[in-house]
Amino acid sequence: MKKILKNVLFKKQDDRYSDNSQIKKIVNKFLSFCMGIILVTQNYLTWRPGKIYQAKNMAKNKNRKLYILAIMKNEDRYLDEWLYYHRAIGVDGFIIYDNESIDSSKSIIEKHSKFVDIDYTYFPGKSKQTAAYQDAIERYREKNVWILTIDIDEFLRPVNKIDVKKWLLSFAPNVSQILIPWTIYGSSGHEKRPVGLVINNYLYHSGPDFITEYKSIVKPELVRTAFMGGHFYKSIGKIVNESGKKLWYYPYVLLLGSRPSSKKFMVINHYYCKSMQDFNDKISRGDAFNYENNLRDFTEFKIQDRNEVLDHEAQFYLQEICRLKQLDEYNSKS
Repeated sequence: MKKILKNVLFKKQDDRYSDNSQIKKIVNKFLSFCMGIILVTQNYLTWRPGKIYQAKNMAKNKNRKLYILAIMKNEDRYLDEWLYYHRAIGVDGFIIYDNESIDSSKSIIEKHSKFVDIDYTYFPGKSKQTAAYQDAIERYREKNVWILTIDIDEFLRPVNKIDVKKWLLSFAPNVSQILIPWTIYGSSGHEKRPVGLVINNYLYHSGPDFITEYKSIVKPELVRTAFMGGHFYKSIGKIVNESGKKLWYYPYVLLLGSRPSSKKFMVINHYYCKSMQDFNDKISRGDAFNYENNLRDFTEFKIQDRNEVLDHEAQFYLQEICRLKQLDEYNSKS
């Protein structure tokens, strides 16, 4: 029965565009509402009203730091840029789980940890993504933070250079989770790995009609469980998109009637493909969510290799990245 419903209600994996049918859009809203009601019911049955009330009271403090949560494996080639970039846009700290890296990732983290808060945990084993995310949520429940869950190939990008902290302050106290949409960046025609920064080498991304996934930023005290590999958490309170519009549930990309996401204030630049050489390396590392069922292959590369729009906006932060590097070097010598 589940398989039949999936075939009826979900599109094919490569169908990432909407047909603008109003009937399907209504069906999509109805299905999302139903899933949202199930989530709310689960929350109350699991946590009970008393615990929910206590968690919501804790969540009212708006003066929160922004931390990024990630699990990585052998990412030293891009980790330094990723850390500098997010420091440049105003991120306060990082929660990093190291899934058996054998490269120089740890030394890069040690270098940055002298200047920014990095909570590093060595986390061995297969398919450890969800376990790492849940562990972070439990350890940060009583800390006044927002936690954004992304990977090393994902860069949080403010639209029109808005201030990330001011954007977060614009949300009501009852918001528990904000879903930020991907913008999919393609290979820019690179077969071999180019020298230099990701934000310089990959400038082409998907068009506005391409339907993308989301990544989640949450208040940990309002999270019940980690779910869907960092794309969505089962949380108490209001779920919204980056524009503040209420969402009843995760807006599945392939669900009947799905539409392109709002991208008015904040997006995740997802450098999914990079070069073909990089994508081969990604396949060889396996899937952190489900090692036995690695979903990465070149069929997926063809779907995600989007090069329709030229965009230089991430390069706005190059000057601040250079300033931070120079400051770090100076302070290291002092």
